[in-house]
Amino acid sequence: MTALMQPTGREVSREGYDDVRRSGRQARQRQQVLDAIRQGGPCTRQRIAELTGLALSSICGRCRELLDIGQLTVVGTSGKPARQILAYVPEEADNAPRGDLLDDCAEVAQ
Repeated sequence: MTALMQPTGREVSREGYDDVRRSGRQARQRQQVLDAIRQGGPCTRQRIAELTGLALSSICGRCRELLDIGQLTVVGTSGKPARQILAYVPEEADNAPRGDLLDDCAEVAQ
C-alpha cells in the first residue's frame, strides 16, 4: 500500500465521528451529559466526566453541541486555570435571565 492510498488523519477522524453518530452513541452521550447537569446542577466538563464515566474528549464534544443548540449555557468559571461552569437551559426559560443560575454554582466554584 502506497502513501497515496492511506486515509488522511482528517478522513480517519471524520469516519470515527460518523460511526459514533450512526451507532446512536452520540445521542446517548448527549442525554447522559444533560442528565448529569440536571441532577448535579451547574458543573464543569471535568465534573460531568466524573459523574458519567465518559471520556473528557467525548464530554467536550457533546457539550459543544449542546451549547450550539442552546440546551446548555455558560454561567461562570471556576478554578485556575479557569474552567467554564455549564448549566442546563430549560426550554420554557429561553428568555429568562441567566443570573439565577449563578446562585446554584456556589458549591461547584470551590
